[in-house]
Amino acid sequence: MRVARTTRAVIAVTAAAALALTGCSRAGEDAGASTGKASGKKDATIIMSTLNNPFFVSVKNGAQAQAAKLGIKLNVQNANNSDAAALNQATTAISKQTGILIIDPVSTQSATSSVTQANGANIPVMAFDRKPSGGKLATFVGYDAVQAGRNAAKSLAEAVGEKGKVVEIQGLLGTNVAQDRSKGFNEEIAKHKGITVVAKQAADFDRAKALNVMTNVLQANPGINGVYAANDEMAMGVLSALKAGNLSKKVKLVGNDGISDALAAVAAGDMYSTNAESPFALGQKVMTLAADVLAGKKVAADETLQGRLVTKGGAKEYADYLVGLGDAADVPPSLK
Repeated sequence: MRVARTTRAVIAVTAAAALALTGCSRAGEDAGASTGKASGKKDATIIMSTLNNPFFVSVKNGAQAQAAKLGIKLNVQNANNSDAAALNQATTAISKQTGILIIDPVSTQSATSSVTQANGANIPVMAFDRKPSGGKLATFVGYDAVQAGRNAAKSLAEAVGEKGKVVEIQGLLGTNVAQDRSKGFNEEIAKHKGITVVAKQAADFDRAKALNVMTNVLQANPGINGVYAANDEMAMGVLSALKAGNLSKKVKLVGNDGISDALAAVAAGDMYSTNAESPFALGQKVMTLAADVLAGKKVAADETLQGRLVTKGGAKEYADYLVGLGDAADVPPSLK
């Protein structure tokens, strides 16, 4: 969640950008498949919500690799989890008439300003991972976040033997991804009557915050049996807290994303599972779709990707899959 100072900055930048807007769509207006005319351009700007997270670094790597294959000049910007920075970067890209604007929103609501600004300048815009709440997108691509939560709940229920006390460590609740993963988890875990969710705390997809949050949760809730962390960065923070309390072998931990550290932890038995969603593959798909939009080809309004649950027995197989994608960098040494 952004603080008040950041919110004022976003409002100020949005007001300035609004002067240049013409013909902007309303929230959700004309959402759907897009054909569009080929622009003839072979350049794109991608605004990453953050590059202080291995997941998004891998998305960037996948996008850059695919852009090189497709002959697209890719300009990568890092918003550093700032709504105001993301909007400023979008405004600059639009003023330079980028061929296509690609965004991963810091928060779903604030990203609408960037989308509508691009709409007004007749520049195609697409989003990935997190979906803006308004404006017209050429396409959106992301993993099925609700199903990810369900997969995690099923795995955690299995890990704790269908009974006991569990904790949910939530992501950045201003994003649809965090909301949907939580929704899927809670819908599914409620079906397992022997399990009680004794605590829900947000740690904003951040490792250090998750360590602090989990330390406090453990003090307030002794005797827990399992934890679901909505991404693997938070799972690593949770694991640190569990190890500090000599609980890592007793408390079952399930994560999401399949980053290198989590795969290593799953293979070592420190985590029970992760719902792996290859960020490198996501980056590749982003640029494939961007190339289609630039070429004027018809693309779907939404492209939904599915992750795969990885437990200790399947860690090596998943690592081999990543190598096949060209993503050896995300494979931990223990699985190479």
